[in-house]
Amino acid sequence: NFQIRFFDSVRGKKAYVVQSTCYPTNDNLMELLLMISTLRRASADSITAILPYYGYSRQLAPVSKNGVPTSLAAADVAIMLRTMGVDQVVSVDLHKDQIEGFFKSDVTIE
Repeated sequence: NFQIRFFDSVRGKKAYVVQSTCYPTNDNLMELLLMISTLRRASADSITAILPYYGYSRQLAPVSKNGVPTSLAAADVAIMLRTMGVDQVVSVDLHKDQIEGFFKSDVTIE
């Protein structure tokens, strides 16, 4: 279990979260989502997630090469980040430019 706690007030401030979503991907992703949620609930003015590595970025195709439906995990991660309240995402390598399209226009990608 993760318990996220910020000891300084972030109310009305710009918040930056640096978190890679490399191995262990699920743990790091969940920690990132909880940090974003905590910052949003603490009334941060804006939240920028800085992701040196965007986990699940290689899962882009809705159908595998052999025709079997697969998850669009890269899109699902974008939806989760947006739902938690991130305003901007900065990543070193998105693997494919199409990942930018998974974010709605209200979330800036760099």
